[in-house]
Amino acid sequence: RPSDGSGVSRYLFDEFISYIRRDYQMGYYDAEVLIKDVNPCNARIFKEGWMYVGGSRDRKAPLYFAPYFTRQGATSGISMISRVKDTELVVLANKQDVVPDIVNEQRAEERRERWLHGLAQIRSRAKKEGFLNNEVRLYYLDRPITFRKPPLTKKSLKIKTQIPNGFKLRFDELLMPIPGIDES
Repeated sequence: RPSDGSGVSRYLFDEFISYIRRDYQMGYYDAEVLIKDVNPCNARIFKEGWMYVGGSRDRKAPLYFAPYFTRQGATSGISMISRVKDTELVVLANKQDVVPDIVNEQRAEERRERWLHGLAQIRSRAKKEGFLNNEVRLYYLDRPITFRKPPLTKKSLKIKTQIPNGFKLRFDELLMPIPGIDES
């Protein structure tokens, strides 16, 4: 129970209960951190629209999403992370609106506006690339944050080409020091 009747205590209590019930209980989530290759077009959608579109067989319940930015020069790699707020399996041609946001959550309106923008960007990409009528998984994300510089690279992850489908990391693996770079 909240320690007092304050809004802060209530918020923290609700977040904790949500985590226990939805995210952790009985292994509901299927990855701590989902990692996917993200090209410049998708990087823009991630940063501006707080969304990611994946295949219908992609993981349905990661706790966090960390894009591996490709073709970004010196900033290629994993440097940002975002909390996954929800996922949805849809056919974009039939998708009219974003999922309703969690009631009484901070930044709910900002998140909804970002998601509407992200959905429009994804729909535009789907028309150009011909997957508007395919079933896809939409990831609704919280505000992305930069958590490491320099980025974690495929070389440091011991991956030779592209990120394998379904690739995931634990938090401790994501935060590991990069060999040969002083982290101080």
